[in-house]
Order: sequence, then structure tokens, then C-alpha cells
Amino acid sequence: MRPALFASLLLILVSAPMTADCPCIPLTHVWVVKTCNDWNCASTELAVANGDPQVIAVPVGMNDSRWLVVRRFTAGAAVDVNDDSFQLKQFDGMDGAVKHYSGMTRDYHPMLMTAPDGQVLVLSTKQPEPRGRAVAH
Repeated sequence: MRPALFASLLLILVSAPMTADCPCIPLTHVWVVKTCNDWNCASTELAVANGDPQVIAVPVGMNDSRWLVVRRFTAGAAVDVNDDSFQLKQFDGMDGAVKHYSGMTRDYHPMLMTAPDGQVLVLSTKQPEPRGRAVAH
């Protein structure tokens, strides 16, 4: 009786860790944005990325030649210095992103895009663009 009890206890103790979930820490990813003054800077960033599908160049779409380079990092692998004139917010679904996008005025030049990993990204300027004054005739 004693050897059978010991064998069953040993079997339970040995098999429990094998069926347990991975004790790994799940990795989270964050998207960061960098503003480039021209296409040369943006193309250099893409070349340095060496074909990484998690690096995207997007034209600003304003009356200048700036480009935005959007890059995905593993959380904690890089520090976002946050001195860029553009900001990026990431969402797990379209509903939260559209709500955030709709709440912004046109002065912030918001852009909505989906990323290759399924995240929905909202890019915008941090400060609203100053409005031009109407010229009196």
C-alpha cells in the first residue's frame, strides 16, 4: 500500500509542472512615432530596419515634406523620449480608436491606420496647428 501511495504521489508531483501553463511573462508591444524632415530621413530609417514589417513610413499629409516613421518595439526595449511633435495612441480595436479619432479636431491633423499586428493606431500632432487670421480687404 505504501509503495503504491508513494508512486501515485510522485506521479502527481512530476506531471503537474508538465501540464502547467508556461511560466513565461507575456511580451507586450508598443508603437512609437518619429518625425523625419524629408523622404531621405524616412528612407534611411526603412533601410536600417532591413525589411522589418513592423516599421512603416507615412507621409504627414500637411503642406510640408515631413514623414512619420512608425515602429513597433517590445515594451521596455526602448525609451520614448517623447519630444516629437507628433503623438501616437494605440488601441486593441477599431471602436476605441474611432471614438478617440472622432473626438479630435481637424487642427490636430489626426490620422487613423491599422498596423500589421492588428493594433489600430491614431497619429496626431501634440499641439493644434495655429489658425491663420482672415485677411481684411
